[in-house]
Amino acid sequence: MHLHGAHFQVLALNGKRYAGAFRDTLLVPAKGMATIGFQTDNPGRWAFHCHNLYHMAQGMMTEVRYIA
Repeated sequence: MHLHGAHFQVLALNGKRYAGAFRDTLLVPAKGMATIGFQTDNPGRWAFHCHNLYHMAQGMMTEVRYIA
């Protein structure tokens, strides 16, 4: 998954705590779940999507929106 407009830190992957570097892309395992944290210091409408074009075309894309 890729988040535009912010860098995030992975807090957990499949329910297990994770201490990783800041990034803007994360490979989430099939049927997996990730918990991320990021600062909302860049207001706007930002795409959040899968980099696999087939998945994105099937709807694995949304937007993250926040205001100042």
